[in-house]
Amino acid sequence: MSKNKHFIDNLSQKPPKRLFGAIMGCLKIEKILKVFRERFSIFLAILATSIILGAIALMAFRSELAESESASLFSLLFSDTQIILSQFKYFSLAVLESIPIVSILVSLIALALLMISLKFTVEYYEKISKLKLTIKKLWI
Repeated sequence: MSKNKHFIDNLSQKPPKRLFGAIMGCLKIEKILKVFRERFSIFLAILATSIILGAIALMAFRSELAESESASLFSLLFSDTQIILSQFKYFSLAVLESIPIVSILVSLIALALLMISLKFTVEYYEKISKLKLTIKKLWI
């Protein structure tokens, strides 16, 4: 019974003036934090997807590079330099024809998507961390 009486006596006291402001500030920050967490989740999903797509694109590039035998042309560049220099025009056209351009473009797009999503993922992680620290400081 004495616990209830103590609780009722404490209810009649007015709360500190800064409590309302601190609560409202925390609610505003929590609202912003929720948006940042959603965006962080989206970019994290894009990051995971781009890693998978990048790995698939690189495997496709490797197989097309082996199929087109561009590697043998590049090894020819180092073994028979004199012949390559004398027939440079034809050699360069042969190299350009054998390079798998589509695979290179897909790999570069996947790499760009990976870099962009990584940038935004790290950026939103930092913002979330700063907001959590701000909330902690409001309660101190």
